Amino acid sequence: MELAGIVTVLAMSVVKFFFSALVSYGFDHTYWQTILLTAIGGCGGTIAFYRVGRRLMEWLRLRYVRRRKERVLKGLALKPIFTRTNRWIVRVKSSYGLLGLAVMPPILSIPITSVLAAKYFKHDRRTLPFLLSAVLAWSVVLSTAWGFVR
Repeated sequence: MELAGIVTVLAMSVVKFFFSALVSYGFDHTYWQTILLTAIGGCGGTIAFYRVGRRLMEWLRLRYVRRRKERVLKGLALKPIFTRTNRWIVRVKSSYGLLGLAVMPPILSIPITSVLAAKYFKHDRRTLPFLLSAVLAWSVVLSTAWGFVR
């Protein structure tokens, strides 16, 4: 295994997890190397984006509170809290929950899934273990599936 191939697979696992095993096989990595590299890249990306997402969401929340307070002090009308999009998000969150979000990394991407989890499930201590377990499981599934395709 050469370093360029390893770094490429790790980066691909973070950016677009669904195709990372295919890229790994393109570098002639074995089945077990593919599982290992996609799992390491996916888990590393999940942890990094989850932590960044938590900080970003807290900063946005404080900014929202500050701006809302400024509007009240100026006597301006407040923006609606429950919009059509917000209601849809609440419906999806209550229907599928954390487990539904945990199966999304191959479909959405690691960064989007991790930031959504940080936004909606930051107080649930199972969030990060669920996400990491899902990435490990998807790494095996996708490595096996792409192994048959190549």
